[in-house]
Amino acid sequence: MATALIALSLSPPALGNTSRTEKPVKVERDIPYMGQDQAQRMDVYTPSAHAPRLRPAVLIIHGGGWASGRKDGPRERAFAEFIAGQGMVAASISYTLTEYEGRPWRSEKIKGAWPDNIRDCKTALRFLRAEHERFGIDPNRIAVMGGSAGGHLALLTGLTAEHDGLNQLGMYTDQSNHVSGIISFYGIPDVRRWGGNSFIDVSREESPETWAMASPVEHLSPNSPPMLIIHGDADETVAFDLSVEFVEILRAKGLPHQFLRVPGGPHSFRLSHGNLDLRPVLTRFLQLCFENE
Repeated sequence: MATALIALSLSPPALGNTSRTEKPVKVERDIPYMGQDQAQRMDVYTPSAHAPRLRPAVLIIHGGGWASGRKDGPRERAFAEFIAGQGMVAASISYTLTEYEGRPWRSEKIKGAWPDNIRDCKTALRFLRAEHERFGIDPNRIAVMGGSAGGHLALLTGLTAEHDGLNQLGMYTDQSNHVSGIISFYGIPDVRRWGGNSFIDVSREESPETWAMASPVEHLSPNSPPMLIIHGDADETVAFDLSVEFVEILRAKGLPHQFLRVPGGPHSFRLSHGNLDLRPVLTRFLQLCFENE
C-alpha cells in the first residue's frame, strides 16, 4: 500500500475523461445517529441493486467553516451520489456547529463547536460499524472524506484512531475507530496555522495542547491510513501552501498518500474543475484502500 500511494502527484493529462458506470441510488434521510433526542442526523446513500456481499462505505463530513453547511449541500450530495453510484455506501452527516450571535463569522461567537464536532464524527463512524448489517456495510472497509472544514474533520477522524481521549467521546465506544483511508478536499491540516479560532473557545496561548489535539498533523504515526489530499492552487480561503507543507511532512515520514494539485482551482470545487475530472482519482484511491483491508 505505502509504495503504491506515496507522493503520487497527478495532473490533468493523467486523468483525462475516463468513462464510468454509475448505478441507481436510493437514500435514507435524517437517521438520528446520536439518538432521537439529539439534532445530529445522517443520510445514507446506497446502490439500488442488490449486492451479493457487504459493501465498502465512505463517511462524508460537510464543510462550512465549522459554523455552517449541510449534509445535503451541493458538494456533499455530489460526493455521496458519486460514491453510491460506484457501488459503495455513502453516509453524509450533520454535526455540532459553532454558534454565533448572528450570521456566522460576522458577529460574536457564543460557543465553539470543539470538541463536540469531532465527538459527533467519531460517533457517526462507530454507528456505521454498529449498524453495518442494517446498511449492508463491510465494517472493515470504511473511509472518511470531507471538504474544507469537513476535510479537517475527516483528517482528524481518520488520524486519531489510537487517541484514547478523543475515542472516548460520544457513543458506540466499543466499536473500532479505524478507517481504511482519508480524502481531504482543501482541508486544514493544522488549525494553529488557520481556522482554530472558528471553533475552539480557549486561546492557543491558554491551552496549546487543545489546539495541538485539534490539528491533524499532530496525530501522524506509522499506522496512519492512506490519505488523498486535493487542493486548488488558486484557493483564496484555505491557502494551498498548507496542503503543500502537510504533504512534505507526509513524504518525509514515508506515510502513504496521494497529492493532487488542481491548477487554477478555487475553494469549494466538487468533483471536477475545468477539464479536470477527479472521479477516476477518487475511485482508484478507494479501490487501493479497500483492497488492502
